[in-house]
Formats: sequence, C-alpha cells, structure tokens
Amino acid sequence: MSRKRVIIILVVVLVFVAGVTLVKGKKTTPVAKITSPNIVSVKVAQAKYVAKDSTLTYKASLEASEEGIIAGKISGKVVQVVFENGDYVSQGDTLIKLDDQDIKNNIESSESKILSSQLSLEANQLTLEDAQISYDRSKTLFDQRAISKADLEIAETTLKKAKNSVESTKAALNTAQIDLKILQESLVNTTITAPISGVIDEKSVSIGQYANMGTTLGKVKNISPIYAVIEVDQNEISSLKLEQSAKVKVGVDQVKEYDGMINSIEVSADISSRVFKCKVLVDNPDQSLKPGIYANVEIVGNQKEEVLSVPTDALSGTQGDYTVFVNDEGIARKHIVSIGEITNGLVEIKDGLEEEDSVIITNVNTIQDGDTVSAVTE
Repeated sequence: MSRKRVIIILVVVLVFVAGVTLVKGKKTTPVAKITSPNIVSVKVAQAKYVAKDSTLTYKASLEASEEGIIAGKISGKVVQVVFENGDYVSQGDTLIKLDDQDIKNNIESSESKILSSQLSLEANQLTLEDAQISYDRSKTLFDQRAISKADLEIAETTLKKAKNSVESTKAALNTAQIDLKILQESLVNTTITAPISGVIDEKSVSIGQYANMGTTLGKVKNISPIYAVIEVDQNEISSLKLEQSAKVKVGVDQVKEYDGMINSIEVSADISSRVFKCKVLVDNPDQSLKPGIYANVEIVGNQKEEVLSVPTDALSGTQGDYTVFVNDEGIARKHIVSIGEITNGLVEIKDGLEEEDSVIITNVNTIQDGDTVSAVTE
C-alpha cells in the first residue's frame, strides 16, 4: 500500500471509533425527564344576567313606635325619683314622688269642715222641722180666725229663715266635699307614674327640684315594635303600599337584617323636598334596636331588573372579602367580587365579573390562583 492510502484508512477508522464512542456517551448520559403540571378537573358555570324584582333602597332613622311624656298634673317639690335612663317600665309604675304634706294637712282641714257642716245641717234640719210644724199650726189657727195675720207672718218668716239656713248649710257641705275630692285627687297626683310601657329616655329631674305642673321630666318610649322612618321620592311613592314587606338592615361590618312592614304612608309630600315620609314597622322583642340608630330599608318594587349572577358554589372567602375563580383558558384566575342578594342558589355580583365569565364552582377552597384546570361546563 501506498502511504497515502494508509493515512486515509486510518482517518476512516478514527472517525468510526469516535462515532461509536459518541453514541455510547448519549446512551449513558442521564437526561432530565420533562413532566407536565398537575391539572385540576373542575366544573364551571357562566356568569349571566337574571331577572329579579327591583329593590328600592332608602336611608332610615329608627324611632319609637309610641312616646309618653313624664309630667306632673300638679306642681310640687320632688322628694323621690325611682328611675334612670334605659330602665324598662310598665304603664302605671311609680316614677316620681312629690311632697304631699301640705295636701294632707289641707285634707284634714277639709274633713273637719265637712264634719262641722254635717252637724250644722242636722241642727238646721231640726229647726226647719219645728218651724214647719209651727207654721202649719199658725196657718190652721189663722184660717179659724184664732190668731192675727201678724202672728201668721211671724211663723212664716221663721220658716223661711230655717229653710235658708238648711240650704246654706247644704251648699257649704257640698263645697267642702268638692274641695276634699280635689285635695284627694291632688294627693294621688303627688305620685307621677309611667304613662305607657317602654324604656325611659331623656330624664330631666332630680330630688329637691320644684317641678311645675306639665313640665316634661322624662319620656317613656315604646321600642317594641319600633319604626324605621324613610323618605320616599314622589316618583317612587306609587311603588309602595301599606302592609308591603320590607327588609331593615342595621350595621356596617356586621349587618343584621330584620323583617318589617310598611305601617303608614303620609298623605301629602313635604312642600319643599317633595318626599313622602313612610314608617316601616319592625318587631323588636329583644329591644336591640334603639331610637336614633341609622339603618337601610329595602323594599321590593313592582318592576323587574336584570342582575349579574353566578351559583353560590362559586363563592369563597368571608363577608366583605369574597372571591371567585374564573377559568381563563385553562388557568384559574382569582377575582375579588362585591356581592348583593343571595336567592335560589344564585348570588348577585355587583362588581368583579363580566357576563359570560366562566366561573369555577367546584374545588374553590383548594385551588390556587394560577393553577391549571380542566373545565367541564355545568
């Protein structure tokens, strides 16, 4: 062989050996296995608009359903006060005592006058009886011409005086009896009682002060039931009617809801604001609702409205921090939402979603934002 051919053969052999070695290297070198991410199978539903009865919402202020004024029927010095603001009282309970010593003294004096008048009346009636007998006798004698006319006139004058004395004593007795009755009523009125059953409010009395007749010393407010008072625009008043149901909501962070009913609607609107004042009656057996508290009143109107809704199963989180997951082309995306009413398995979405969004309704408490999902339409 020529030297040139030997070199070519050697080159070929070396290339072959290198190729074999390279192939063996690939077979023995470990390669990282590529794995696909975990895919969560979920059910989804479409966010869609649903027709519901329109709801009219109003700001309201709570007021007592009945209010009684604590006031005296007579004037006097306050010697006892047996109530405080917030106390519950029943109609007729004693609240205030006025000094009654002068009235008791006057009652004793009046009773003495009555007794004296009664004794005088008895004596005058006996005198009248004697005068009547004397006159009758004199009249008989005069008719028989046994006495003079002057003697008859004397008997007649005596009879008239006796009659006048009886009438005068009767009048004095009647006056004394009337005075006694007034004094006895005044004695009763030294005790000021609760005008109605309810809770004491606006107390303005203390021991030692002089309370004039009719002066307001406090109030008793019946708050069971209680009124939620709203103002309704003239354009909406036709949507309301007596005994229509309503929802009264109180609180901000922890909202409490109470059932109510429209109890009264004013006949005429306010001249300046053109609104009608309406009262919603709310049962308040535990008296947790107090006058002066602000509330929201929701009343179902007579029209329909469309609201964006999703199944309640899509909702997760806590009050004030609700979220739903949207299937975004196989990826779970968390959306913060603001909700409204929950009815018939659907929750109203006020903000955070759009119509036709595909919301996840299973595994919502286990999946995370960004997880890969495989969706099945509900």
